[in-house]
Amino acid sequence: MAFDDLKHAQRERLEYLDRLFFWDGAATRSCLTERFGISNPQAALDFKAYLQASAANALRYDASSRRYFATKHFSRLAGRPTIAELEELLGERHGTVFDSLPDLQRSQNVRVFRPLYRAVQNGEAVQIVYQSMRKPEPERRWIAPLRFASDGLRLHLRAWCYERGEFRDFVPSRIDPSQSFRGTREARGVPRDDDWFTWAILKLKPHRDLSESQRRVVRIEFGFDGETREVRVRKALEFYTNRRWGLDQEKPRLECASRKYETMTGASNEI
Repeated sequence: MAFDDLKHAQRERLEYLDRLFFWDGAATRSCLTERFGISNPQAALDFKAYLQASAANALRYDASSRRYFATKHFSRLAGRPTIAELEELLGERHGTVFDSLPDLQRSQNVRVFRPLYRAVQNGEAVQIVYQSMRKPEPERRWIAPLRFASDGLRLHLRAWCYERGEFRDFVPSRIDPSQSFRGTREARGVPRDDDWFTWAILKLKPHRDLSESQRRVVRIEFGFDGETREVRVRKALEFYTNRRWGLDQEKPRLECASRKYETMTGASNEI
């Protein structure tokens, strides 16, 4: 990749220029001095290094605005463009052209996650006090933490619940760290987690009630290559899949044309 022979700090600045030329189509020395707090002479050296790495006709300098502009011959030198880097650039505009909703699900307490992670690593069962949304008061129970899964918003814990005698998904933020983890023991009697080691193969398509024009943009929105799109998720994560993609909504954009299950080959219950 371009700039690999440079020191980390300068490489980071040149990669930033690369993003600016791709997204904004232009950049100035002040972009670097304001973003990284460097001097004008250092910014000039960075621009020189970037120009040397670029094709001869990729950039042009406009003396009146003192800006470099990307021409139609410009191409990225480092990395593929992503929406994440666009969000980063938008965030630097301090809310003038971008804002985002506050994240209401960011409560990820290290006091909870560390003992759970260690229990997974050591094959231990732990005692927790858990507040379910189905019952008004918290309950004390023994669980064998097995693995973590993300629904795209937060981490969930998949564990064997000794009280229920089944695999259950727990939201770690609902575990009371002040009353939990007072006891540990070897995680015995945990059966094979068949749902974790089974693929749910979903064939998705735009919902039948949508117009043809609406179905067309749904295919674009969800990255369809054809009329349908096949996705594989663990059967244990089907609930989160349905919720994230809106398959359980009253008026969904997607529907599941078919659903089948396939046991993973070579899968074991080992962590």
